[in-house]
Amino acid sequence: MENRQSKYQEWVENLVKTKANQEKEEFRQVIAAGNTRQDLTRPTLESLLQQGYTTVQWDSQGSREPKCMELQNMQWTLADFLTGLMHDAPMFEKSHPGCLCKIVVTGPGMQNTVIDTFGNVETI
Repeated sequence: MENRQSKYQEWVENLVKTKANQEKEEFRQVIAAGNTRQDLTRPTLESLLQQGYTTVQWDSQGSREPKCMELQNMQWTLADFLTGLMHDAPMFEKSHPGCLCKIVVTGPGMQNTVIDTFGNVETI
């Protein structure tokens, strides 16, 4: 029985990742077409939320943009970070279109995960 649950859980996780990858590709195409009101973080962040991640912290990467500098080290719950968006752009809405900052997503017992506005993920 435990093996069945493990396989089911693995199947669900793979399904979520596949959907997130499909959405990221669609977003890349929209941005390539010139819609800068979208960033590519939402599918990845939603997947991390489902996995139990809870906190987002801004990393301005040494940006000189005033808005990015103001956001340095600010924290939100992951759920709040994804709520109330006017555009499909969790990071751009906090800073500005074209922002090159990153966010660090954490959760209890989870590896820290760094995400950029292109949806690229790095665990640290």
